[in-house]
Amino acid sequence: MNWYLLQTKPSSHIKACENLKRQGFQVFLPLVIKTTKKNSKFLDIKTPLFPGYLFMGAFINPVPWKSINGTRGISKAVTLDGVYRSINTHIIEGLQSRCNEDGIIQHLDDIASGDRVKIERGPFANFICTVDQIKDDQR
Repeated sequence: MNWYLLQTKPSSHIKACENLKRQGFQVFLPLVIKTTKKNSKFLDIKTPLFPGYLFMGAFINPVPWKSINGTRGISKAVTLDGVYRSINTHIIEGLQSRCNEDGIIQHLDDIASGDRVKIERGPFANFICTVDQIKDDQR
């Protein structure tokens, strides 16, 4: 299966997931629990780990991009230089392994501002850095 990154319309991630599943695609939307205050009450709500984005898995080739980009709740498929490119499955598997059965990321607070981290893979492999900040809208 190949995985792709899709941008969702504002506050439409649930609608987008339902419509993609209806078309026969796999959907992965990692979530986090956020505590918010509403009417002087604290509420725990599920929100996307990457606000405005979800992952779509497809077995078919070629992928019907016109249909996907026209799906309700989807803004567009993310491309690189105008080419639809799949995401490395190790990235998806790594995220899925940190989720519980409800798709909620576990142990996200293991990394905090000021922590020193080592990048294990990719172009910055073996690079050691200090986490400056982790903003929800810039993950």
